[in-house]
Amino acid sequence: MSHLIMRQAMRHARPRAVIFDYGNVLTNPQRVDKVRAMSERVNVSIEAFLNAYGSGRGAYDAGQPPADYWRLVLQKLGREARSSEALIASLIDDDTESWIDYREEVWALARQVRAGGRSTAFLSNNVPPLMAHLRAERRLEDIFDNVTASCELGIAKPEPGIFLHCIEQLEIAPEQGLFVDDHPPNIAAAARLGLETFLFEGDDAARRLRELVAGPPP
Repeated sequence: MSHLIMRQAMRHARPRAVIFDYGNVLTNPQRVDKVRAMSERVNVSIEAFLNAYGSGRGAYDAGQPPADYWRLVLQKLGREARSSEALIASLIDDDTESWIDYREEVWALARQVRAGGRSTAFLSNNVPPLMAHLRAERRLEDIFDNVTASCELGIAKPEPGIFLHCIEQLEIAPEQGLFVDDHPPNIAAAARLGLETFLFEGDDAARRLRELVAGPPP
């Protein structure tokens, strides 16, 4: 699968636009210490916590209010009685911090691509508290020509609509864009729409991506 994806990307080695996923591309993997902190707050195992955390994430990515999402997580864990505004606020803070271990070399690449005259986009399944943090701390619009977040659009990857929205905002044809993501179903969905793709996996992923997008705009 990854070799096929790389061949797809190599057909268009100098894209007009590079579209970056957030989690596990612009960041390192989710911080285990913060996941452990969340599980300890509700007194369950990490495994049980992650099962509940992941099972409702799709709705949260699509714009569900944060408090509603966390109440459902607590309900699935049998911890409804512990629900409080203070606990939910702490879980939101831990969750946000768990996803801000930035992969700075990829942020630098995004800046380099834009400085070289090509377009960049941020295309992420993301949730409102984290997006608020990123907009304040990272000034996303200073780095990316388009910022598309699932929670703001109400559509999440791999639904075609989120890709089409991003492409339209960039004013490019699909084949003029390179989409970078760590999740194969998202890569497959983008490829079906005609985007060139790069599966971000392996210790050398940042280096290979840098080599792929190097060079002047077409």
